[in-house]
Amino acid sequence: MAVVTFVSHDGEEHEVPLEEGQSLMRIAVNNAVPGIDADCGGEAACGT
Repeated sequence: MAVVTFVSHDGEEHEVPLEEGQSLMRIAVNNAVPGIDADCGGEAACGT
């Protein structure tokens, strides 16, 4: 299975499995990656 590693501003790594058909933002939200709030649901309207 493929994975993606999100790295926080302080260098903490969060390795999560890729989900076919999902955006990186949705994968981060689904896996509770800190710092990815996605308040606007991925519409690029909020800048979170």
